[in-house]
Amino acid sequence: MKKIYCTLLASVFFMGFTENKEFKHIMKNESEAVRGKFKSGEELTREQAAVLIQNAFNLVNMPYRVSGNKDVQKTHISTDTSIAMLEGTILPAASDVDINNWSKPSVETVIEARLMEISEGKFNPSEKMTVKEFSELLGKAVYGADRKLDYVSAAKADGLFPKGFTVSDKKITAGEAVKLLANIVNSEKFKIIPLFVTSDIHGHLYSYPAPKSEMKLGGMSRISTLVNEGRKRNESTMLLDSGDSPYNTNLTNLFMGKPSVDVMNEMKYDATVLGNHDFDFVFENLLELAERADYKMLSANTYMMDGSYPKQLKPYYVTEKNGVKVAVVGLTDDTSKLYTHFSNTENIQFKDQFEVGKDVISKASAESDLVIVLSHLHSHNPELLKRVEGIDVSVGGGNDIFGRPEYVGNSLMINPGAHSASVTQVNVNMYNGKMIGYTANQFAITEAVEKDEKVQKIVDDYSKKMGELMGEKIGTADDDFIWSAPLVRTQENGLANVVADSQREYMGADIALQNGGGVRAAITKGDVTLNSVFTALPFDNRLVLIETDGHTIRKALEHGVSRYPDTAGQFLQVSGIRYEFDGSMPPGSRIQNVTTTDGKAFDLDKTYKVVINDFMAGGGDGYSMFNVLNPNSKLSADSKLVIQTNDYIRDVLVNHVKKYKTIKPVIEGRIKINNPQANNSKI
Repeated sequence: MKKIYCTLLASVFFMGFTENKEFKHIMKNESEAVRGKFKSGEELTREQAAVLIQNAFNLVNMPYRVSGNKDVQKTHISTDTSIAMLEGTILPAASDVDINNWSKPSVETVIEARLMEISEGKFNPSEKMTVKEFSELLGKAVYGADRKLDYVSAAKADGLFPKGFTVSDKKITAGEAVKLLANIVNSEKFKIIPLFVTSDIHGHLYSYPAPKSEMKLGGMSRISTLVNEGRKRNESTMLLDSGDSPYNTNLTNLFMGKPSVDVMNEMKYDATVLGNHDFDFVFENLLELAERADYKMLSANTYMMDGSYPKQLKPYYVTEKNGVKVAVVGLTDDTSKLYTHFSNTENIQFKDQFEVGKDVISKASAESDLVIVLSHLHSHNPELLKRVEGIDVSVGGGNDIFGRPEYVGNSLMINPGAHSASVTQVNVNMYNGKMIGYTANQFAITEAVEKDEKVQKIVDDYSKKMGELMGEKIGTADDDFIWSAPLVRTQENGLANVVADSQREYMGADIALQNGGGVRAAITKGDVTLNSVFTALPFDNRLVLIETDGHTIRKALEHGVSRYPDTAGQFLQVSGIRYEFDGSMPPGSRIQNVTTTDGKAFDLDKTYKVVINDFMAGGGDGYSMFNVLNPNSKLSADSKLVIQTNDYIRDVLVNHVKKYKTIKPVIEGRIKINNPQANNSKI
């Protein structure tokens, strides 16, 4: 009789497992059909564990697609992933044919999150898990998969496991796994703060062709779909951006950044930080965008020249999410004036990023449990974490780096990527009011992600307006003008040659010098439109004519190649002269020869009329020898301002194309490199 009673009781418990409160809470994002795959007394399989962990830790489904290129191999996003590698990252990780459809999304998600592993492409979904294996899986999900920890010992020490819990090689049942999991995620002491982070969007609101692939990358409407899924899983989800969002594509430049703000409003961003390219239009326009934005624009170290702080901005703010006080701080690169138009920043100052950072982060830390810093500091993002205490999470901007989060000291650094080609989900795990770890995935944004129709409509409406304005044919390209960052920032480039020639001819100058960083896209064979030119020359640079001598020009050429073979925007494309440099020599002694276009010796003592853009004429990209516009830096004694025009370089190129009707890419030896060095750029 006792045996029958026990069997009946067990049967009722097994049948009622889907009604168990702990189980239902963990599985609230799954259908009844999926919940029905779990029986309390049955041994837990790996695929069931994947479903439990994904749901308990609020991880969004990892999208995947099959590539049409059979040579593409599966790769996992690391701390050093490039755009060119993204087609491999979106391939499915597990090749098992016996993974059930109900568990496949979870399996892919936890594999990409580094929480569960595959062996030779196999996940082995039906393999049973031991108590030890599931305990270690829990520890990874709590503390972070990439940390060097004894996860079980750490969890025991922090009291995450029940009293008396013993780790063993015994198989764990679904009921036991749920109880162990619920002991953590249902605890009042344990809180999850889900984050989605982007950076360096640069106006890329739409999808665009991936390098050497049939795949399309990017699109804010696709990012929005993932964020919306995250919000369904946890309403406390925050959406943050680390700068350079509003400008730099035709669509966003033509409408002065409004499309970016409207899209980010619809996506319900919480905050962004000002990056250096947020100043590519006049500051007054940026302040208007800040008033248009429903989200906060942060920059703790951006001040007016009179010392006042712009009322449209905030240095930081504190909000409450899931019972946790979260501070979000914004820091802008204090050298941003070097990378923006002088006229756009003449009325503002950037205070020292580290000194302001110490002060503001100290204040924010005193008011909160979790400090997140949006730091658009380029290569100094990691340095901030080494020099300033109190940062729990840093979202780095300005480097366009894709990569998994990693710890720098005690701070978690996130590199979200660029151009809307990726978004990172980081769920911060809090225990007793302190951050103890995280779960994370970085998503490559491709056609595998559906579009959010509301966001896409905003993009389409602006695109329609732009098309009406930008589709005008102005000439013909008789071949492709190829472009990549290395092609314009480390060597002579056919498109840059035409750009420089158009400026020299228009101004009647002896020489034209064009910084490679100002030429930003290719022009393809066939019709050349306004859109083609605006894409290639997205910045509002105006022409400036100066007078300077040959010694100063040679000094500028030396500066231009000083960072070679890095893809530095200061690399000079030229018209009216030719130059030769040795890539193996140390910076400062690389230029070997400068001649006129007909090969005659260059007169260092002669004064030349040189056309440059107003970015360089304000000392931009480090060209202090040409600074004739920016009185806030030392004006050059070696160069004299002749004419400061209101003529945009893209308008000059448009008129050049209209005049000659056909343009042709030609490489004619304007720049000769002796001992060329390998360029390892991933851009």
